[in-house]
Amino acid sequence: MTEYKVVYLIVERGAEPNRQTFWRVAGAAYVCRDGSLNLKLDMHPGLTFNIREPKSNGERREAVADTWPTRQPVNTDDIPF
Repeated sequence: MTEYKVVYLIVERGAEPNRQTFWRVAGAAYVCRDGSLNLKLDMHPGLTFNIREPKSNGERREAVADTWPTRQPVNTDDIPF
């Protein structure tokens, strides 16, 4: 039997106290022999993502630097109100 996990998309709508949370099935994650996960998402059926621990601290720093969002200054002159 293949070991897998269900991937959920969690959507929050509304403001407190009327906030609603919806959990929708978004795909599946299959456990590989090496303990990593292969992720298949319904919204991207042709793609497979692999989730695993970094091989070294250098790889971890590179991954974080490439994906960590940076704050951009907001130009308030473009806001129409």
